[in-house]
Amino acid sequence: MAIEQQKEMLSDAFDIFRVASRKLEVQYSTLEDKVEALNAELAEKNRAMERTRRLAAMGEMAARIAHEIRNPLGSMAIFSTLLERELEGDNEKKKLASSISRGVKTLDNILSNMLLFAAAPRAKCREIDLKDVVSDSVQMAQVSGKASLEVEHHGETEIEGDEGLLRQLCVNLLLNAVDSTEPSGSVTVTTSVDSRGPGNTEMVEIRVKDRGTGICAEDLDRIFDPFFTRRESGTGLGLAIVNSVVEVHNGSIDVHSQQGVGTEFVVRLPRQSRTCSLSGGAE
Repeated sequence: MAIEQQKEMLSDAFDIFRVASRKLEVQYSTLEDKVEALNAELAEKNRAMERTRRLAAMGEMAARIAHEIRNPLGSMAIFSTLLERELEGDNEKKKLASSISRGVKTLDNILSNMLLFAAAPRAKCREIDLKDVVSDSVQMAQVSGKASLEVEHHGETEIEGDEGLLRQLCVNLLLNAVDSTEPSGSVTVTTSVDSRGPGNTEMVEIRVKDRGTGICAEDLDRIFDPFFTRRESGTGLGLAIVNSVVEVHNGSIDVHSQQGVGTEFVVRLPRQSRTCSLSGGAE
């Protein structure tokens, strides 16, 4: 009888051992899977860090090159303006000088985008009127000589913001709209006041509407990604800069587009900024 009990006890012990072994095997397999997943995640993070280092190095190099190019570019802008004045009355030659001026301003805008992207925009705010910012931007965008620009202002549009950054935002939106529009077409720029912000915050809107080619649905989610563009001559930085400037001003941006009909960008900025310190402004 004692032997039978011992056999049963031994059998039970083996059963318990087998169950425990199976549990350990399952746990070991699970741990192996977790370790493999962690290794894969670590490898991806290492690759991301390496990409970030490369991008930082590229950004630093691009900023240095942009500064070096900007010096002679400034001289070219002055000389081309003087040349236009000297050629007053000679329409053919003045047209050629105007083409130089337009090219210089286009290059200057590209360099400004590169510098902003490399440094990441930081807002230095002061009291400004968006009407003045939009008016300056329209003058800069009109040098492209393409579509006409129509401007409408509604209400008081004074805000706390970085004038230089907001001018770059407007120029990029306008150039993007003009490039999408036929030469005989038009682009409408509107400023107005809206009080539907978070906590009933008073917001000021900038609307840029074109009647151009429109943006396909699959591209709408990517248009603010750096270096994404469908244009052969584009850098893919313009709208990325726009989005960054909106973010540092604690604003929002919406896009409504239909292919063959046109596109409208709606930028909404708080009248009083909470994300940048008030100062003498940034140019």
